[in-house]
Amino acid sequence: MSSSYTVYIFDKTYTLAVPTSLNSNMPMYDKTILLYSGTDNKINFNLVDSDNKPYDLTSQQAFFNMTDIETNETVLAKQLTISDATRGKCNTTVLVNELYNLAPGLYHFSAYVQDSSGAKKLVYTDRAGDAVGVVEIKGDSFPTSRSTKVASSFTLKNTWYYSNNLSGASEQNLTSRAHTIAIYTTNFNGNVAIEGNLDDTASTDDDDWFVIPIQGMGATQTQFTPASADPKIEPYQFNTAVRWIRVKYKPATGNAGTFDQMLLRN
Repeated sequence: MSSSYTVYIFDKTYTLAVPTSLNSNMPMYDKTILLYSGTDNKINFNLVDSDNKPYDLTSQQAFFNMTDIETNETVLAKQLTISDATRGKCNTTVLVNELYNLAPGLYHFSAYVQDSSGAKKLVYTDRAGDAVGVVEIKGDSFPTSRSTKVASSFTLKNTWYYSNNLSGASEQNLTSRAHTIAIYTTNFNGNVAIEGNLDDTASTDDDDWFVIPIQGMGATQTQFTPASADPKIEPYQFNTAVRWIRVKYKPATGNAGTFDQMLLRN
């Protein structure tokens, strides 16, 4: 028995209003722009004037910005491609790699036009005259994977070697607290500890970092002793909600081996 299903491809077109007079006839309502992780997303825009007629984009440029809804930080900025200037039609394609590091959820967007003299005009998204719209990134339509982060650059400070800072992936969502690490050593003898930091930008002050207790590594650190001269990989799993993660190690007296790297997946 066979089954057939009908699927639809929707033309995602959104209307934005450019103010051209005091009496404005804004779009009746704004539609949330939907973007899907794992694929390229083309967005079409119709720009209209205050009389709800096509806005002439001849000799003008148009721009689109996405911002974090909490921090107002720009996460994506695109110049729109004008496909039909006299009819106010333009578009952009948000590429799959541009969404890779953006968590599913809600974002703000704004747009503006710029004439040949450099003068800019914000565009409006609805009848209330709002200049900020909503973008929703959906992450459940296509399978995605996260890259492995590598700590392989180390700086000596006060007898400890500190790695480069790795993202704790706290921006992915509130439940992204599971982390897996793999520590690579070769004939290494010394202490190893994992640290976390909560600052938006990783702090350069070691006092702002704290040790993450990890089962199998002891309360604060663990002693690595070489069982042989062969390279060794030690895996660990832990749960924590931090913005940044790093590893530090301190070679024991007489250590003849190397601490090679740490891999992190979260």
